[in-house]
Amino acid sequence: MENRFKAIILDMDGVLIDTETLVFDVFRAVFAPFNIDLSNDYQYKFIGQPFSNNLVDIRRDFGIDFDKQLVRDRFDRIYEEMLRASPLTVQNGIREIVQDAHKNGIKMALCTTSTWHHVEAVFAKVREDSFDPAHFFNVVVTGDSVARKKPHPEPYLVAAARLGESPRDCLVIEDSISGVQSAKAAGCFCVALRQPYNRHISFAAADLVVENLVDVLNIVLSD
Repeated sequence: MENRFKAIILDMDGVLIDTETLVFDVFRAVFAPFNIDLSNDYQYKFIGQPFSNNLVDIRRDFGIDFDKQLVRDRFDRIYEEMLRASPLTVQNGIREIVQDAHKNGIKMALCTTSTWHHVEAVFAKVREDSFDPAHFFNVVVTGDSVARKKPHPEPYLVAAARLGESPRDCLVIEDSISGVQSAKAAGCFCVALRQPYNRHISFAAADLVVENLVDVLNIVLSD
């Protein structure tokens, strides 16, 4: 069978691993001294957005002031503490996708809004689950390695260029509307992954919406 796509590009939080709810807990811990209610419902809009945008929203919506760098540093410290304490594993279906990609000569990349520092922390954690990203990803694009983050197309354009492939030959898996917008603006085929925390999001812009990552395997190869 001929490969329908030459590369698969994964988002990290919510696709490679289930860390979105962990991030919600980190935000609550960081802003606990301000006595504000950062509920899950409120934080849903954070998904796929740059951290700086999240801080702008919080400052505006709750009328509080804070030092952005101090908040960033506190977030990073608490994130790593919670990450180390969490039984984090790659999501169901990831191993199958990786195995299928390697068997069929399909390149793989990771494209995330998270910083390289956070990516390293996640990679260290999933290695404990016998999944070494260094063996599977040809390219990693982080939020601090591009000038314009999702929903701008730059992250996926950079990922495709580093893979040496045309965006139209890349299949992207995303769990946020900004990620879907970024992938589609870059010219990629985009699959949106339904999760409990993104049920409220319309993924009309995606080429396909799936409930399970294993379902992606059915579209990687052409008939």
